[in-house]
Amino acid sequence: MQRLFVMFPDRAPGIGLLWLRLCLVAALWPPQAPGSGVWLACVAAQGLLLLGWLTPLAVPLALFGLWLQAAPWPLLALPLALFLLGPGAYSVDARQFGRRVLERGPPPKG
Repeated sequence: MQRLFVMFPDRAPGIGLLWLRLCLVAALWPPQAPGSGVWLACVAAQGLLLLGWLTPLAVPLALFGLWLQAAPWPLLALPLALFLLGPGAYSVDARQFGRRVLERGPPPKG
């Protein structure tokens, strides 16, 4: 996951990415047929996007759910934007795969 996203922006850009995830969750509001394939794809994508967890998996699910719901084409750009920008600092992905502090150990002997 860390190789997919070079950074997890915080502050204003991170809030913007959080807002993008929330807008995508709202656009995925599932249709009225619980248990159908469309409903399952939408609910799974919504759960992953709300948490910001496994974003590279959630984005294709969201795109699939929007496509099956025959969403207008501008809404299909939301998952693509999220896929290219990443989940942001306010996500589980950032906590799990975010910035690391590397400490240099003692020099090797010999």
